[in-house]
Amino acid sequence: MSAKFGPAGNSDAFSAVHKSSLAAPQWIAEQGLDCYEYQCGKGVHVGEDTARRVGENARKHGISLSLHAPYFINLANPDPDSLQKTIGYITSACLVASQMGASRVVIHSGALMKRSREEALAIAKGNLATVVRACDELGYSDLTLCPETMGKINQLGTLDEAWALCGVDDRILPCID
Repeated sequence: MSAKFGPAGNSDAFSAVHKSSLAAPQWIAEQGLDCYEYQCGKGVHVGEDTARRVGENARKHGISLSLHAPYFINLANPDPDSLQKTIGYITSACLVASQMGASRVVIHSGALMKRSREEALAIAKGNLATVVRACDELGYSDLTLCPETMGKINQLGTLDEAWALCGVDDRILPCID
């Protein structure tokens, strides 16, 4: 397996010339890159037709796809209502990733919420197991969930923490931001 390189979202250089993400796969290939992380950080607001067309363009230009789920995911929140929202955010992202033909969904682990790192990680691991079951029930077992490393001190997301979350299921891989 070799490393792949590409942008998360659309760069200023791309956006200065193009109005739509539909053109991103060709532009990325022209830059000599080979992957694209489609951004849904502020919510999953892409229709099925657009998702399928982005995927078709990516395959045409040899670009591997991933999709970044909404930023407001917090696996470390013990509140059952929050977990249901997190499941909804992730499964919505999985739906669009599936429509695009993306193989990976990048997720944030969440905030500590005044808990110790150990306590927050334990909650996140349990919640992630619940998320994986929900994804499986909806037919997304072929997608890889990727907890992303995070740089803020009050967030889960050190490399060790992302790696620990990967222990929840064999289909989870870390994403290095």
